[in-house]
Amino acid sequence: MSTFTHPARALVFLALIMLPLIPLQADAATRTYRFNREVSSQEGSTYSQRYSSRDRYSSAIQREIKKLDDDIVEDLPIPIVLGLSRNQISSDFGDARDGGARSHEGQDLIAPRGAFIASPTDAVVTKTGEGGSAGVYVYTANPGGETFVYMHLDSIADGVKAGTVLEAGDLIGYVGDSGNAKGGVPHLHFEIREGREAIDPYPRLTEEFTLEQKISVLKKILAELLDRQKKLS
Repeated sequence: MSTFTHPARALVFLALIMLPLIPLQADAATRTYRFNREVSSQEGSTYSQRYSSRDRYSSAIQREIKKLDDDIVEDLPIPIVLGLSRNQISSDFGDARDGGARSHEGQDLIAPRGAFIASPTDAVVTKTGEGGSAGVYVYTANPGGETFVYMHLDSIADGVKAGTVLEAGDLIGYVGDSGNAKGGVPHLHFEIREGREAIDPYPRLTEEFTLEQKISVLKKILAELLDRQKKLS
């Protein structure tokens, strides 16, 4: 269920704009999450089953992808708008999963449930859905031919679907624990891929969204919430 359908949750997040926008501090359980929780998902090993090559995209999506920059964005803002800072992230790319049977192929970003997920670059949404170990997910085409993958979402933002063109800072969805993460600490599993090859996101997550981008996201959410309330009244 999205933040929009829960006015109280939305207003709590919107109230953060009155603060100096300092990310929330993770509690002890969250800080030790990646060390003491054995993830049983198949995020990496089943990627080939979920992967859709660009030559299978519709012509309309292909046209939008071609408009993206040819060069990758080396320094990325953390795709969590509020609730997480750079110094709270520890690299877990390559960590053993399933008792060493496979390696973790993304970066887990632990944040409060419902925290806003935004695109760190201009992008084109190529796939959205729900199912399997990934839970609720979004795939985007990004500059330089890369693919970004967002997994375990609580829900996807209104209007985000295959073909949606995103600017850096545009809302994608909300942090959750869907898929095989159910019942665990809410987090975003974030992947960067070049073709089928997984690339460690951690060294490139060097920035945070600007104050202007944070305010823009909150304004959009507030406007949509007010619009929904008017329609219901």
